[in-house]
Amino acid sequence: MNEIVKEYAAGLFALAHESGAEEQILAETHALAPLFDREYARLLINPDIPKERRVALVGEALDGRVHPFLSNFAKLMTERGLATEIAACFGEYERLWCEANGVVRVRCESAVPLDDGQRERLTERLTRRTGRRVLMEYEVNPSLIGGMRIFYDNRQIDDTVKNRLAEIAERLSGANV
Repeated sequence: MNEIVKEYAAGLFALAHESGAEEQILAETHALAPLFDREYARLLINPDIPKERRVALVGEALDGRVHPFLSNFAKLMTERGLATEIAACFGEYERLWCEANGVVRVRCESAVPLDDGQRERLTERLTRRTGRRVLMEYEVNPSLIGGMRIFYDNRQIDDTVKNRLAEIAERLSGANV
């Protein structure tokens, strides 16, 4: 991650922390992240549109709808030609929030949707394993054939049928027959 993203996200987080708006801004960054996709971000750095107009577009979209810190943050990034980094800053803000609050984000891919009981048991196990509060994100990936793959803290737990089959194939290819 580049230093600009880290610095700007840290600044936004510090402001939010000082004012007690950390959670509100976190929720709003989640809601806004899709808005700052590549196409919209490209519009906000388009040199054919005057800078003042680009900043005004962000203000029209956000002012009065999100926390003023967040609106001003997006306008500042746009003014400085950094609109393509806004989504990355939101991700870094979330990382800082999780770190400050003892939370670990976990992404779980499974071949089929997990029921509520499975989700609850998985969350409990990961909470015990990490010693932190767990925020889960679930994704269905039928190509896994069965089982699940879990990602957190730059770690991966791969307990999928696809992985097991690959391990068996690797062992068989190395076996002397």
